[in-house]
Amino acid sequence: MTHKIQRTIIGKFLQLADKQLTHEDEVTELLETIQTLYQRKILTNNDIYRQKLEIVSEILSNNKETLSRKRNSKEIKIEMPGIVYEIFKSDVQNFDISTKLSDLDKLENENHIKINRESVSQILENIIIPKNKLNKESDLELFLAWELAYIFGKEKISNQYSVGGFLALKTDLDIGNGQVGIELKIADNLGATDMQRLIGQVLYYKKRFYNDNLLVFIGSKYSIPSHMKELSDFIEELGIKVIYRQGV
Repeated sequence: MTHKIQRTIIGKFLQLADKQLTHEDEVTELLETIQTLYQRKILTNNDIYRQKLEIVSEILSNNKETLSRKRNSKEIKIEMPGIVYEIFKSDVQNFDISTKLSDLDKLENENHIKINRESVSQILENIIIPKNKLNKESDLELFLAWELAYIFGKEKISNQYSVGGFLALKTDLDIGNGQVGIELKIADNLGATDMQRLIGQVLYYKKRFYNDNLLVFIGSKYSIPSHMKELSDFIEELGIKVIYRQGV
């Protein structure tokens, strides 16, 4: 899944953000390009980078509004939170963004996304989690279910999905009625007992139901601590992919 158009837009946006001052015409051109691509259905709400393009559009719109109120100087310094900048920067590292805005519609852009471990992993790795969704697991669960529903359709997403068996355990999120399972945790709330329980849960889910199609998603308001890195490494040794995302 290359999603060249989406990543090129992010790269073009970073080029503006890296400038000392950006002219109103540049802000308008990129914003109108994004809007036109959505109007023509070249970009859609089920794109993996949809959430990031929403952030880009919001920042551009706010800057355009500020510029419109200026009488003289029609230039502005585009600002964003540092962690968002770093996330965007990682999206376009070693990626060619030389395509002109007028030629973006000529780039290949895969919109239909199959349900499998790789595609769901890529989606989760690209989701930006607001810190206010990381107070408790139920908030994180609802947020991710909403984001995944944009891409795969609401009917494909299940919360608290029963995997059967005498333990009556349930995965936090399921995509495609058993195709991919996701177990969620918030690192800031995990004690030693919780981590031991998590290992038991994911082992059961893997052996009982999902095989290799199980993911563990760990969110945190902070950077990953050393003990959480050790836990993630151990779970991945069991053949279960762990995705860690810091909130913004």
